[in-house]
Amino acid sequence: MSANKRQFERVNAQLTVRFANGGSVVEAKTRDVSLGGIFITTDRALPYGTVTTFELDLPALPAPAKIEGTVRWSSTDGMGVQFHSLRARETWAINQLSR
Repeated sequence: MSANKRQFERVNAQLTVRFANGGSVVEAKTRDVSLGGIFITTDRALPYGTVTTFELDLPALPAPAKIEGTVRWSSTDGMGVQFHSLRARETWAINQLSR
């Protein structure tokens, strides 16, 4: 593990992400991405513990990836989301971001 005790390396990436909030779809940007999760910059953060499916535009994939995750923390500038599990193609596409 790294000095900051993170299991996965973070990559600074501003990717488009979409999620449902209050009956509407919110489009936002990521600040960073790892195999463990993402930070989403938004003023419409979901509450802690919310489980939802996010659509994430990964450059290496032809269509948005649908990834389930749980909100682990939120603040005035966004929220941190932990992925539940990734399929092989999403794992590969996230790894391509650091190349």
